[in-house]
Amino acid sequence: MKTSDDTSKMKEGGIQKKGGENIQKMAMRFGRGHSQAAAPLQERPWNYVPTVFENYTASFEIEKQRIELNMWDTSGSAYYDNVRPLAYPDSDAVLICFDISRPETLDSVLKKWQGETQEFCPNAKIVLVGCKLDMRTDLNTLRELSKQRLIPVTHEQGSMLARQIGAVAYVECSSKVSENSVRDVFHVTTLASVNRMHKNLKRSNSKRGLKRVSQMPGRTDLLNDTEIRKDRAKSCSIM
Repeated sequence: MKTSDDTSKMKEGGIQKKGGENIQKMAMRFGRGHSQAAAPLQERPWNYVPTVFENYTASFEIEKQRIELNMWDTSGSAYYDNVRPLAYPDSDAVLICFDISRPETLDSVLKKWQGETQEFCPNAKIVLVGCKLDMRTDLNTLRELSKQRLIPVTHEQGSMLARQIGAVAYVECSSKVSENSVRDVFHVTTLASVNRMHKNLKRSNSKRGLKRVSQMPGRTDLLNDTEIRKDRAKSCSIM
């Protein structure tokens, strides 16, 4: 991640995004290019193509400071376990993703991704991301899970896991339904990264209770502290 202020001073950093091989990669949806971002949702190519290492950038502005996120999308395949850590150095934040419609992916957060993050980038802020939010109420998904006596991962389960792994935020999103929910992921990640780089800012992983960040459809500016709400109906939590 790079940041610049009015005097063009730059700081370097980065964001890692990791998750199972079949988990929706919202970074791909968000950062693949202006032409796709401008296309109607129904016209976008939603089939994800597996990657080993992909790099994307996105810019935001917070408190009159320009923030440039460098996002590394790494393969979750066990085949690349020895290669993936090469992308970890100097990461300011890590997005650990799981699939809301596949409860078993929640287990991999604890069994694999938490340990790998602590080993290779222990100082990075963790943002836990529940992907495919739209599938939580999808009838076909509910029907298939019911055959196994399962249900989609609940928001409460995601929040509890986020606290357990020491994440600074828990976010749920669906790039297929709302691009704004995907942007919120990176808004929160930007705030987490800036807090790490500017130690005078209040750390967001204090022991206070969970607060949810309100979603504001159509807004593209950064979410900030004045926009944090206790509304339990929203899908983003700051720890």
